[in-house]
Amino acid sequence: MMGLRAVLAIAERDVKSTLKDKMALFWLIAFPILLLTMSFLIWANPPPPIALDVGVVYEDTTMEGAVFTAENVTDIMREVELETEDGQKVKVFNVVEYGNDTKAALEDLRRGQLDAVVVFPDGFSANVSSGFTARVEIYVLGGDAYREQTAKAILTEFFKRLSDEMSAIRIDYVEDYMPPDAPPMVMEWMKGLVWPLNATVSTVVPEAIATRAGIRGWFSVAMAGVGILMCGLSIGATMVVEEREKKTLRRLMAAPISPWDLLAGKTLSGLLWLGVTTVVSILYGLAWGARIAWDPLNPAHLLVPVVLAMGGLMMLGLGLLISMVAKTAKGASGLATAIGWPLMFLTGIWLPAWLLPEPLRAFATYFPLGMAIEAVRQVLVFGAGLEAVLPVLPWLAGFTALFYGLGALAYRVVLRRSL
Repeated sequence: MMGLRAVLAIAERDVKSTLKDKMALFWLIAFPILLLTMSFLIWANPPPPIALDVGVVYEDTTMEGAVFTAENVTDIMREVELETEDGQKVKVFNVVEYGNDTKAALEDLRRGQLDAVVVFPDGFSANVSSGFTARVEIYVLGGDAYREQTAKAILTEFFKRLSDEMSAIRIDYVEDYMPPDAPPMVMEWMKGLVWPLNATVSTVVPEAIATRAGIRGWFSVAMAGVGILMCGLSIGATMVVEEREKKTLRRLMAAPISPWDLLAGKTLSGLLWLGVTTVVSILYGLAWGARIAWDPLNPAHLLVPVVLAMGGLMMLGLGLLISMVAKTAKGASGLATAIGWPLMFLTGIWLPAWLLPEPLRAFATYFPLGMAIEAVRQVLVFGAGLEAVLPVLPWLAGFTALFYGLGALAYRVVLRRSL
């Protein structure tokens, strides 16, 4: 009982001390709110579809009297729209006509005033109207790889669909003149000549992240992981050094408590504050409409606090290892931050693992805290069940025992050195 009372007393003392530390409260409470706010405004509010500024040049002198002309293509481009998530319709092409002045259009393209230039060569309208192949020249602005690839993809898709529609009209026209006794396979063969391949490409987005609510849920859980990572390392790294600088370490050791009581009490208070920063992240995300499910009757959901607690113990243990090379609380905190910031991006916690280079992807996949946060995300955001948690539990338990065990040994060394 004496040991339990001592542990609780130390934990209570640390909690009260943290409540008076404005910098600690900033990292535990204010920082998650600030980072989530920026992330929600930037990433959870996707920009509208790109509207391309396209210059159109008519070198074609056969438009007059043609059934279908280059100007008809331009009119179609002006009508192409995409619908945003909010239901708003956005024009895909902002068309600027240059008459037959190709040089002026390309000059504006080089100056960055246009995203692309479409040139209809001489004979375009006549060839289209007569059933021959019509040629189009497309110039795309380089320099910005993302916008360049987007412009190429949009224009290529536009002219492909236009070509398919024109092919269908030609096939129907030919079919009207086929003899009534012509074998049905003749038309199918002709369609095969026009469309040798019929590929359908569909985009399937996980339901949870297809909406703003899903994206915000993803980031809210990620922020909880960042809090456990950054604050856990810092709390563990400063456990002993901070008491030594306050000149309270010797008095604590002179009291009827063991070194392990001190470690247990500080670990308990550390886990409590990691729980606070996690709850702040989740509640703030919910306030923004994040999709985060919680059902106390769901066994997978009940394991989420266990998984997060193991993640917290791992980071506290790593922080204790950091304290072995730090001589001051400021140095320990700075070293923990210097280690934590890269890990935040390289472990799949804040940055999705698939965005990382191949060599780093494996590190992100198997980093223990990254595994824990990904399991929590699968359960709370993606709606997974025990199949997302149970496979990683043995690994997390093993890494928790390893990291915290090594941290406890490091704590013993640092404590002996500090007395």
